[in-house]
Amino acid sequence: MAEHDSAENARGRQARRPGQLTRAGWRDACLRVKGCIDRDHIALLAAGVAFYGLLAIFPVIATLISLWGLLSDPQQVQHQITVLSAILPPEASGLIEQQVRSLEARAGNGITVVVGVLLAVLSATRGVDGLIEGMNIVYGESENRPLFRRLLLTLVMTAGLTLLTLVTLLTIIFVPMVARQLPFGWIVATLMVYLRWPLLLVLVMFSIAVLYRYGPNRRKPRWEWVGIGTFGATLLWIVGSIGFSAYVDHFASFDRLYGSLGAVVILLIWFWLSAFMVLLGGAMNSEMERQTRRDTTEDPEQPLGERHAHAADTVGRKP
Repeated sequence: MAEHDSAENARGRQARRPGQLTRAGWRDACLRVKGCIDRDHIALLAAGVAFYGLLAIFPVIATLISLWGLLSDPQQVQHQITVLSAILPPEASGLIEQQVRSLEARAGNGITVVVGVLLAVLSATRGVDGLIEGMNIVYGESENRPLFRRLLLTLVMTAGLTLLTLVTLLTIIFVPMVARQLPFGWIVATLMVYLRWPLLLVLVMFSIAVLYRYGPNRRKPRWEWVGIGTFGATLLWIVGSIGFSAYVDHFASFDRLYGSLGAVVILLIWFWLSAFMVLLGGAMNSEMERQTRRDTTEDPEQPLGERHAHAADTVGRKP
């Protein structure tokens, strides 16, 4: 019995937070994540999310340009949009810029903005709903929340992501533009050049963490049990995006293979890559929770089997 307890402790079964997991425990969790990729069909899930993301991106862009037209000169969009598309492959960013040029030529009035916002929200909710369903799968949960509650959650998360996007746009683009008109504004503008990417990184990590905590149909995990997956997903997303962009730029020939659809295919693959990394981070969080017998959900602490969360109520086997 003592030997069994010692072996269990060596695998981090009594860890109260991720930092207390042992090396053997991390190894077990990572190997189980590898199995989750095939068992939960994460690549296929990511493809569905990417499809809805592609459908949502252009209505969202149209809405932002319409809002921009009410607040500023819409012709500035074409120049400023390159700031946000720097991480995209060249063909994908070129496709977005082409749509921007087309839309800025017919930027509309307030009614157009209202219609555009409604269309953008409707399109974006499909992508967010796909991510929530993906979170249920990687966390081992079934969706039985009332339709109204599920719809409300999707709308709130969509609105939150939209708000974060607008804050990012205001911070990265508008603040330097306004600052240049103020005394010593060049200092603020220069700072924003260097701070915009760390700020964008923080906003991305916060969005992913909120998705991990509130998306699955389960008792909410404590913040520390979503942190590792959030950091890992963000890091892999950055590395994967840069690597994919370099591959497209130097080795791939999508234009010759797909013709005029090449840019669309590249953008779709980038969406798939992004969704895959987010789902992979969720699977990592789930398997870390299953590595310990301790309660990983928010207080009050509950015994194993009564926590209303599959990842917290089950203990993962040694692979």
